[in-house]
Amino acid sequence: MSTTVSRLFGAFVLSAVACKTAANAPSTPPAAAIATPPAGDRDAILTASDLPPTHAALPDDPLAVSVHRLSNGITVYISTDRQKPRFDAWIAVRAGSRHDPAASTGLAHYLEHMLFKGTDELGTLDHAAEAPHLARIEELYRELRATQDPEQRRKIFAELDLANQKVAVSAIPNEFDRVYAELGIAGLNAFTSFDQTVYVADVPSNRIDAWADVEGERFSDPVFRLFFTEMEAVYEEKNLSLDNPWVRTFYATTKNLFPRHPYGTQTTIGEIEHLKVPAYRDMVDYFNRWYVPNNMAVVLAGDIDAATALPRLEAALGKLEPKPLEAPQPGSLAPIGARVQTEVVAEGEQEVMLAWQTASAADADEPALTVMDWLMDNSTSGLLNVELELSQKVPSASSSTLSLRESGWFSVRAQLRDGQTHAEVEALLLAVVEKLKRGEFTPADVAAIVLNQEIGDKRARESNDFRAHKMTDAFITHRPWADVVARDRKIRAVTREDVIRVANKYLGANYSAVHRRAGKPEVAKIDKPSMTPVELHPERRSPFADALLKRPAQQLEPEWLIEGTHYKRGELAGGPLVAVSNGRNDLFSLTYRFERGHKRDRLLCHALDVVEQSGAGELTAEALKKQLFALGTSVSFSCDAQQSEITVEGVDATMEQSLALVERWLREVKIDKAVLRGIADNVISTRRDAMEDPDELAGALADYAIHGKDSEYLHAPTNAQIAAAKPEALTKLAREFLDYQHKTFYFGPRSASDAAKVIGLGKGHRKLPLRSPVVYRKVPKPTLYFTHRDVAKSTIAVALPSAALTREQRPAARLLSEYLGGGMNTLLFQEMRESRGLVYYAWGVLLAGPRPSDAWALRGGLGTQSDKTSEALKVFFELLGRPLDAVRLGSTRAAIEQEYRSSRVDPRASGMLVHAWDELGEKTDPRPWVWQTIGGMTQEQLQGFASGFAAVPPIVGLVGNRERVDLEALKKIADVVEVAPSALFSYGSFPKGQATAAAAR
Repeated sequence: MSTTVSRLFGAFVLSAVACKTAANAPSTPPAAAIATPPAGDRDAILTASDLPPTHAALPDDPLAVSVHRLSNGITVYISTDRQKPRFDAWIAVRAGSRHDPAASTGLAHYLEHMLFKGTDELGTLDHAAEAPHLARIEELYRELRATQDPEQRRKIFAELDLANQKVAVSAIPNEFDRVYAELGIAGLNAFTSFDQTVYVADVPSNRIDAWADVEGERFSDPVFRLFFTEMEAVYEEKNLSLDNPWVRTFYATTKNLFPRHPYGTQTTIGEIEHLKVPAYRDMVDYFNRWYVPNNMAVVLAGDIDAATALPRLEAALGKLEPKPLEAPQPGSLAPIGARVQTEVVAEGEQEVMLAWQTASAADADEPALTVMDWLMDNSTSGLLNVELELSQKVPSASSSTLSLRESGWFSVRAQLRDGQTHAEVEALLLAVVEKLKRGEFTPADVAAIVLNQEIGDKRARESNDFRAHKMTDAFITHRPWADVVARDRKIRAVTREDVIRVANKYLGANYSAVHRRAGKPEVAKIDKPSMTPVELHPERRSPFADALLKRPAQQLEPEWLIEGTHYKRGELAGGPLVAVSNGRNDLFSLTYRFERGHKRDRLLCHALDVVEQSGAGELTAEALKKQLFALGTSVSFSCDAQQSEITVEGVDATMEQSLALVERWLREVKIDKAVLRGIADNVISTRRDAMEDPDELAGALADYAIHGKDSEYLHAPTNAQIAAAKPEALTKLAREFLDYQHKTFYFGPRSASDAAKVIGLGKGHRKLPLRSPVVYRKVPKPTLYFTHRDVAKSTIAVALPSAALTREQRPAARLLSEYLGGGMNTLLFQEMRESRGLVYYAWGVLLAGPRPSDAWALRGGLGTQSDKTSEALKVFFELLGRPLDAVRLGSTRAAIEQEYRSSRVDPRASGMLVHAWDELGEKTDPRPWVWQTIGGMTQEQLQGFASGFAAVPPIVGLVGNRERVDLEALKKIADVVEVAPSALFSYGSFPKGQATAAAAR
């Protein structure tokens, strides 16, 4: 599965990036209201719940997972890893959008949001006082669902707003987030998809008690308060999905494949007509039905073990009472009988996606289907990579496979280039599928897939997140852990014949075809009711939270990076070396970084792109990539305006062989003229698509607004230069690439001295001058640069620039960044989303220059519905100028302290972190000094620092819909300068037939 497909996987998850909320009195499902079943009945309930077997770690399991059961049926998975004093703590529920009532789609997702709003003890000062208002809110939503009369609905919404304000009188809207932040619990979030809803956190190992108690409280006595406000965030998410062609393509595919099953008939985010009338009572019923212990699992990965965790989990979560599980709504998984086509109209690139229904996660064919996917697309030598990408028949192509609880699918996709039709690209994809079905690959290809899968798993096991994902997936898909371990062995046993069999079994003439066509989409949107902002009261604290935060815990001590212990320095012929030891496995990673990009050599980045699709000497591009893949080696080139890199990763035993191939690749690169023409055509075609794509435009406009003529998008080679580039000139750039001074970063099992003997590349190594300092555009008054797109959302970038500041001010930048936008508990997110429902996301950070001579800026970003744009910007600037709040600042300091105490630098990231310190002139780890300085910094000192930025005329970049953003209102905030897409890029004119409509607007 390639990087491109990860966008579609993101569409699949489509989870709540930020989640909170909880219940009210009559609708709250308190544990006390559920009769405790007799012991015999409880045993029968658990037996009927299809729970996985419990066991100690299996002897052949590299994750050493143990599976346990609490007395009430909660399954507990534990995978211990002591690399850092933290553990991932996930709570998974076997219920997602597949379980939504057909008339209340989106319910599982907004319930997920609501379970961050608190309980009868957390998130409120007086639950008894709010209870009657919560009851009235439930009644009002029932009335809302019963009427279509616009005037009656308006009156109900007004009363809902009033009742919401009455709840807010005693509410503490952000207490859940704040408590976790002050305890050092990070990564607080949740996600919902077809079969699951999962609540995640990253917990310091000294806070298992506090985390377990909060989660026990969350799922025992939730209160769904401030539902009216939170639905605004859900509407924002829906609008984001409507603007995202990847999401729309994904759901068009599932609808085609599963026309009579909730996998296809229901979207996770919900249908507009259902979200307009939220199913409050259905949400409560859903919680009662599915959020029961015999349908839930606790997943722990990291610095935790069973002896520590189980007693605490039993005390905190064991009080939940099991209930008999009902069958979910039925659905037919009968495969479609023929090809089904759907069109998605969107600006930007055009593509074709084909998909076939396959098998569930537990099916015996799943391992072979996984290998089949990698044979089609492994980003280097898969059939799609070779037949369509290396041949330059399309700009990009990829495949993906996904296996769910009840079924799965396999998909292939390809991007059109200018002049191609959807029918032509669909035929190209089907031709590759036929090659797969005929078995036009070798056993060696399969063996290379297996090797790379093993390497990928070995690296992934370094991550607690991977461990948690894998254990969660086992529970959600009803697979015993022993079967998951066995499945990994089966992957290694898959043969060429197995792949041919499943390809012919599943990839028939009955498939989904989604054609994404260029054009203006019909922009739907959810009209929002008027809403009064909820006051946040950061000074409030519930007795539950107060007791929790005062609970003693053994203090963790920070770990700073020490040269000679955590990393070593060396000197290679090409320049400095930073080496970090990999004590976990036999994998290495090497990055060679050059201060040389397309600002310095206009065609350098293009040359590296061409190298990636070319051979060397007598080796064709296909043969070279297959050699590297067979070694288990990946090679990636990256290049931007200022710098370029080569990263080589693989197994230590083949490192020398891999590096020899890389050097040969560059020294003996063989650029075919016909291939070069194809690459140029694809580059120019992709550029044309980018000038139509709202997300691409948002990035380019932000850089243009903030940096002006120094925008990196204005320094890329023109279309004419790309088209005119000669093999000889590009070959020269490639052959000389390694012969410039650079910095080398090594992570692997060898000592620094041993690695230094073999990892040096290049010769002669010409010196490179330092890049120019980073500068920002200067404006005399607030200025907003606007680019029009037909979208439902507005994407906003903000900068308040400053000249380069001193080292002594960097701790203030760290503290202010955390205060403004360091997470869900911070000022911008809480005030703009939690209080006002103005945005889906809001962030702000004081971006200190990466080098002492670089300019600084307070940077921020917003994503909001188009008609909220001017209001969102006004509130954003008001918040930046607001005096610092002492309580919120205290919470921020506590969060930073806990982060320093419990976080550990991932060894893989150590080298780059040391490099960042080098760039600043820091001789040792500066974090102890930063922490100490923050501790001694007064509120008045930070206020003075922040005020200096608040007084700067802001620069804004906005991509939005001219008809909806209210430009006249924006002109009252800043001078508005409209910018055509063509002014954001250096591309110049397009060849005949490739002119873009966007360029003219």
